[in-house]
Amino acid sequence: MLFSTLLLAAVATADVVHYPLKFRNVEDDETYARLGERAFHGTQSRGYNFYEVEVHIGTPPQKVTATFDTGSPLLWVPGANSTSCAVQKICRDSFNVSASSTWRYRTQTPNWGGHGNWGLDTVSYAGATLTGFNVWASNDQISNDLGIFGQSGDDDPTNSFVQGLWKSGKISRAVYSLDAAAPIYWRDKASEGTVNNVYYGGFDRAKYEGPLTTVKCDHHGGYAMPLGGVSVQGVQQLKKPTQIVLDTGGISLGLPNSTLQYISEKYGDGKWQSPGYWGVKCGSQIEVTYEFGYTKIDVDLSKYVLKSPHGGCRLEGVDPVQDGDILLAGPPLISKALLIYDNTWDEITVGKAKYTDESDVVEITGPIPGALNYSDWVAGKPLPSAFQTSLSSAASSVSSVASSTLAVVTTSSEPAPDATPSSTDGDSTDGDDDSDGCGIFDIFGLFC
Repeated sequence: MLFSTLLLAAVATADVVHYPLKFRNVEDDETYARLGERAFHGTQSRGYNFYEVEVHIGTPPQKVTATFDTGSPLLWVPGANSTSCAVQKICRDSFNVSASSTWRYRTQTPNWGGHGNWGLDTVSYAGATLTGFNVWASNDQISNDLGIFGQSGDDDPTNSFVQGLWKSGKISRAVYSLDAAAPIYWRDKASEGTVNNVYYGGFDRAKYEGPLTTVKCDHHGGYAMPLGGVSVQGVQQLKKPTQIVLDTGGISLGLPNSTLQYISEKYGDGKWQSPGYWGVKCGSQIEVTYEFGYTKIDVDLSKYVLKSPHGGCRLEGVDPVQDGDILLAGPPLISKALLIYDNTWDEITVGKAKYTDESDVVEITGPIPGALNYSDWVAGKPLPSAFQTSLSSAASSVSSVASSTLAVVTTSSEPAPDATPSSTDGDSTDGDDDSDGCGIFDIFGLFC
């Protein structure tokens, strides 16, 4: 009922495009194999989750189910006439380029375990439509059974849906935000269908509590960012500087191996179990805190404590990552946060989720209202004593637009983004032209 209510009430906010995402469990082999590639270490089992969307492509529109993926920038879909879809029948949905009157073929390239065609077509999502948008459709084998709707940074508005919305004037800045109606728990059927909202061009400031912290990403177009700390009951765990990627298209929850060893020693026998688990006592109530400067987010690991075939229990579903390597964190952490992804200023703003039916949608035209800077935390600046007052001041300093839209406009103390994004030439989908080796065929472009 909640999802239906939100779906029917898709916000008509001026300059903010909104749509609720669906949440699904990974059950089939193809989806599991594709999403599982995001994990750097460790073993995984079924019951992981991902964000699912319905994108409409072509004329007349064809509905294609896809993963809403903050870990890549492009739109990839199974082709209806491909071997995987037409012969092997593994595809959940597919796109038939021959049935679209607006499809314009560009080039053929290898990817996703086979080959496919790049072309331009009409793409609609969240009530917004872009024409001449880049779509890759497989034409033989494909290693996954559903599409990938990438959201990470790409300056070309024909590649990036977020950038396309900004270029066409539908939103004021190339930003989008995510908030969840409830926490997502691992291997929990109750999480199935949980509503997760995406707002292009704005965010819902009723959906967080405590400080917002804005963190600079490590490079343009990527979402890897520094992690301020990981703690267990207040005990700091990071042994080396560490980056983290909050990736809706990934199914893992990464932690440094030394942290998992500490947890095992604190809550169990401290023993490593093959093929990649740390032992803990059955029934252990374990909570780990991911720290983004002033913002701290707790994740309950109790559901990861499962019976071990060797006796006792062990932590499953948490990926042990070598200390200092990039951590990948999917929906179990993302759903505990309000996240604002800024594809222009290469920043991610993080807040602790507040689960409420209240809504207060903010249009973003400048810096995030009320947000603190991660760089100030690194410099040792304490959380302002008048923090709550400053949040109220930030809220009152923005200008209201038509009250029926629920939107407000922020003011910017920084230079506005360039009026025109740096679009690439029509052949930008040829990875050979990317001088830094991070072409669009690097599906994990954020790691380049």
